[in-house]
Amino acid sequence: MTKRLLAGIPFLLCAASAGALAAGNSQPETFFIRATPSGREATIKVPVGAVSSFFATRAEALTNYAGPEVEAMRLSGDVRIDVIGNGEPIEIKADRVVLELTADDADGQKASTPTSGARHLRSSRIIEDGDAMQTFVGNVIYTLQTSSGAMQITADRVEHTGRAAERAQRREGV
Repeated sequence: MTKRLLAGIPFLLCAASAGALAAGNSQPETFFIRATPSGREATIKVPVGAVSSFFATRAEALTNYAGPEVEAMRLSGDVRIDVIGNGEPIEIKADRVVLELTADDADGQKASTPTSGARHLRSSRIIEDGDAMQTFVGNVIYTLQTSSGAMQITADRVEHTGRAAERAQRREGV
């Protein structure tokens, strides 16, 4: 049911919008997703127009994955996905994920992923590692806005860096 694209060869795709990440002076908001012993794969669902580039040591196309409206692939090895965020760049680093590319949200209606500019997080546990880092553990679903609509990360564990100033302001009540 799957078709092997590349094996052992670095895989790189750069969209014309790759310069958008470099255009801003802010550091990217970063998500680190490690494979878990359970073998459950993390899933990244993102509008295709928001992906400025991605890299993986290995990539495998997943046919008949979720219907014709979703292009999906299993990425493994040294995985990096650069996303054009809503205000700041987003960088996802992983060792094994399923990437689901969905249609851009042209009408401003968030079809299959809930959000209206806000972030939504569901996790069994949140570990604060200072102002710069958080770790979400257990049934993590993190939804946030990109330049082309909502993206969603679903995983067992996600390490998150960035947005430190915002978290510090929340703690201080600003």
